Amino acid sequence: MKRFWWVSWIPAAAWLGMRQYVEQYDGWGRWAAAPLLLVPVAVSALFVGIALILATRSESGRPTRGDWIAMGVAALPLLWFAARLATA
Repeated sequence: MKRFWWVSWIPAAAWLGMRQYVEQYDGWGRWAAAPLLLVPVAVSALFVGIALILATRSESGRPTRGDWIAMGVAALPLLWFAARLATA
């Protein structure tokens, strides 16, 4: 699981990059580019699934505090998307 810590930031960084890219457009351009935000959300879901599998296969059988933090960082785009769906 320690190797996962080194890559857990990728979905969050991809989401920030895509968000910055989409916000450069106005009006219909922003609307047309918005589906690009789904890419980091899908990557986030993949990373969270991998993290859960790795956490259940750890030696202790329980994830550590660092594992939970890494999962939380990887889940940020997914949580953002869920919050947007809940409030829309």
